Amino acid sequence: MKKIYRVPDEYNFRLHHIRPRFKNDVENVLFFMASEISKITPAPEEDFARELNKAIRRYPGNASKAEKTIDNWRTEITALFGLIEYDGEIARPGRMANLLAESQDLIEFFRYFLFYFQYPGGHLKPHESLEFIEAGVRFKPAKYLLQVLLDGKKILGENAKFGITKAEATHCIFNDLRVTRDGRPANKTAELIISNRNDKAEYPQGGDIVRYAGDILDYMVLADLVRLRPNYKYYLNPVHFETIQAFVGNNDYFEPYESLYKHGHPLLANVTASKEDWFHYVNNKLDSSIFEADAFSIIEEAGETVDSEKESFFIGEVLKKIRDLKESESINTKEVGDVGEAIVIEHEKNRMMRLDRESLLHLIKKIPESYAMGYDINSFEGIGEIRRYIEVKTSISRGKLAAQFFHMTPSEWSSAETLKDTYFVYRLMISAQGISLFLIQDPVGKYKSDRLSMAPRDGADIHYTERSGNWEELLV
Repeated sequence: MKKIYRVPDEYNFRLHHIRPRFKNDVENVLFFMASEISKITPAPEEDFARELNKAIRRYPGNASKAEKTIDNWRTEITALFGLIEYDGEIARPGRMANLLAESQDLIEFFRYFLFYFQYPGGHLKPHESLEFIEAGVRFKPAKYLLQVLLDGKKILGENAKFGITKAEATHCIFNDLRVTRDGRPANKTAELIISNRNDKAEYPQGGDIVRYAGDILDYMVLADLVRLRPNYKYYLNPVHFETIQAFVGNNDYFEPYESLYKHGHPLLANVTASKEDWFHYVNNKLDSSIFEADAFSIIEEAGETVDSEKESFFIGEVLKKIRDLKESESINTKEVGDVGEAIVIEHEKNRMMRLDRESLLHLIKKIPESYAMGYDINSFEGIGEIRRYIEVKTSISRGKLAAQFFHMTPSEWSSAETLKDTYFVYRLMISAQGISLFLIQDPVGKYKSDRLSMAPRDGADIHYTERSGNWEELLV
């Protein structure tokens, strides 16, 4: 007879949170939403919501959707990810929205999000948070999951691997008050999981039982803190030990809730009144040196996961080039822009070699930022001495992106207008699934001929399509 593990009834309390309807496309949606929200000027909450709804309709596939669906998109994404802050009746773009719009670093974004995410929290409706407080729940899931994974590895031995499934996370952690209320030590939870495995115990998994724990684990994958393997277990990513330590060493909780635990009957009004404070809290500034993505690590994983032998070889060559540059201290692999520019420089040199223009290689150079030229790299067309002025726009994520947005500064847009056909935007997208490159020649000309759209905002916010340029094979 199969052994079924169940949380005893007196400790069974199911955690939940908002589940965005776009979860399977969350990376592309977040890039879009962060960009759109960051453009909206502070305004009364209803006016801000109206402007955001207009933007949401512009996302591919949303034009004909019902107003209620658009409203749901807005409330789900802003509540869960804290993209909007509030000051009285005024709404404004949150630091999280501005951070993602500017950095194009989704891994960093998810690390910030998970660092602050807790139960209860302002991502829940006030009456739901009150229910959690009355039950004594006080739980930071990413922090606890990382500690369980660390302790499980210690128990099994340093050379062993310890992962966790969604079902194990659900029944041994998320839905058990002995963890979420009483703070059971993570090593005891790891021991329980191991014991259940030894007993070949199974877990209830029907319906949406494992979805909420699964969401958090999936967001931890997007934060590059854990990796999901083919055996459906999530394992620590040891490359980011410093970041993991920042999570497990974090003992801060949302302060306005803390006093409510001491009241026998906390008031709903107190929870509701903390709404503004919650969105300020999740938009705190952290040490970016700890939370920024390491592009080298992502590219390394891409080399392991791509199916094509040719692409795998190519990524291996990219890694060699970046490793050499990293060792010479000319780039920082935690600076997404640095890595993108290094890849494009190597691409350009190889393009010249294929055109038998080796004599130009020493002239292909990165332009120092202090010069404010409006582009990153000086290269050549390959015909005569015609120059090619390249602005590199790099995004990094765990999943393969279809994002079609980027920002150009005033000097970049001005240079593009002056340099016309000799000005190129190299749109580089780095993910654990590979590296892709899209070229846009003469973006101002493309705008004037309606082949890309531009919205003025401290420069230009660009939305491009396949008509705006062409995909190019990266050469290394």
